[in-house]
Amino acid sequence: MPLSPPFTYDDIADAYAAGVDSAPYNALYERPAMLELLPPVAGTRVLDAGCGTGWYAAELAMRGASVTAIDASAAMIGHARRRFASAALADAARLVELRVGDLEQPLSFASDRAFDGIVSSLVLHYLFDWSATLAEFQRVLKPGGWLVCSTHHPVAEAVRLDVARYLDVEPVEDHWKWVGTVRYYRRPLSAIVGALTRAGLAIERLVEPLPTEEFRTLKPRAYERLLRQPEFLLVRARSSR
Repeated sequence: MPLSPPFTYDDIADAYAAGVDSAPYNALYERPAMLELLPPVAGTRVLDAGCGTGWYAAELAMRGASVTAIDASAAMIGHARRRFASAALADAARLVELRVGDLEQPLSFASDRAFDGIVSSLVLHYLFDWSATLAEFQRVLKPGGWLVCSTHHPVAEAVRLDVARYLDVEPVEDHWKWVGTVRYYRRPLSAIVGALTRAGLAIERLVEPLPTEEFRTLKPRAYERLLRQPEFLLVRARSSR
């Protein structure tokens, strides 16, 4: 069942923004692997779906993409605007449109086939039902357009939470020391793959990332654990139209 009331990042946006760029699991684990999955983006139009504080939008723009970056949290969009107010990102900011947008609602701001690609980093697990969202992704992608996304690793989550029924999609309440309480959904690998394929998105790569050597230096015990049990699952899929 969907979370009631729905979880929002508005309440934790300040803490998240203050810590995410230096958080090892983000900065030294998920982000490098996501960037490796990206195709060349110079001269393309990309949707950053669930942009948070705008880190991926900045990376995409610095690589020459025109970016529409959306997030359901107005507070997070506020932090993204502050990121792009930096003089160092003045050129990139000209290529980025930031807007509040809920992935559980139609992407009414975007026409059919508007984007060459979509990046969605650690966002989809906040949605109970992926079907409408992925259908919208398919609609706004050009033929052959790509999706690069990341989510919690389904097996690692099942082990960590000691779930009774792995194949269920179920709500999770978790506490992150540097942020606070978050709520999202755990789902099996079959549900992830099934949702993508039913939406007409052909999976090109599934990646269980390796942490970087810098991660190893900062968190040697966590590094060894990630070699045994990856925390994230990354996917690159392509519109099969």
